[in-house]
Amino acid sequence: MISIVVCTYNGSNRILPCLESIVNQEGNPVFELIVVDNASNDETNSIVTNYLENYASINWSVIKEIKVGLKYARITGLKSALFDWVLFCDDDNILYNNFISNCTKFLNLDSNLGVLGSYGEPLFNSEKPVWFDKYSSSYALGSQLRSSEDIGNLNYVYGACSIYRKQPLLELLNSGYEPILGGRIGNTLSSGDDVEWCYLMQFLGFTVSFEESLKFYHVLNANRLTWDYYLKLKSGITSSAGVLEVYKLYYERGIRSILSLQLYYFTFSFKSFALYVKHFIISKIAKATSERQLALVILRSRMKSYFFHWRNASKYFNQLIQVFHA
Repeated sequence: MISIVVCTYNGSNRILPCLESIVNQEGNPVFELIVVDNASNDETNSIVTNYLENYASINWSVIKEIKVGLKYARITGLKSALFDWVLFCDDDNILYNNFISNCTKFLNLDSNLGVLGSYGEPLFNSEKPVWFDKYSSSYALGSQLRSSEDIGNLNYVYGACSIYRKQPLLELLNSGYEPILGGRIGNTLSSGDDVEWCYLMQFLGFTVSFEESLKFYHVLNANRLTWDYYLKLKSGITSSAGVLEVYKLYYERGIRSILSLQLYYFTFSFKSFALYVKHFIISKIAKATSERQLALVILRSRMKSYFFHWRNASKYFNQLIQVFHA
């Protein structure tokens, strides 16, 4: 049994294939469907309602979340869920028809499992760019959690079609803990909220895993396959670095004092600045390439993230200390 939460913002022109893939799952799995309308200003609500009214045998609901931001939509879905496991399915995801039946096979095999990631495959609505395969992982595609990753480090899976154990995360949120990253807000490409939630589950003592047999399609329209869009996407992904570093300093380096945090954070901030300046100078004197352009975008976004979150890093750290430091 699983709760499927589909968060959408102005998804009227893309959400129906997603819903169709859910309601037509094979094997008659037991699930509920919750669509969270995150302050849409188009016809999303009515389109979803009219479609789902044809499926009286399915337990479904459409909930309006007026606070703009993927974080708020997912929290609303989590708090509304009836079952122990919650699948967060984006409105441009199309599940394989055996996704839910396969999913239930893995969720209860490990009592320490907190998050289970799945395998995204691209579904192009236009010609695939020549550069796409090299950078496809940024689009929530392919395998995750390489076995070479060090034990003891924080791991994560992308948010698209990820499954969370509800109760521990819900208890954390109800205790007053406030996740820092808001995720995508409207049409912005800010991200990192899925990484933060995976980190929090590990702070709570649960593991993050990946199952390649759980597959879905990620629909990619032409406007998301331009190089300019990809640069904005990578900038949004990297913009969470300053926040996520606080979690890693606590968990991986065992930092427990504000002074140590500030020293490390200052060092990382200075290094990010120096590295950006170095590559900026190189970009002015060397031959322009797409790789150099991408590197500069990533480094600039990381640097800005460290400096933007500098004043609040201690606040973020104190929240971790208060909740998790016995």
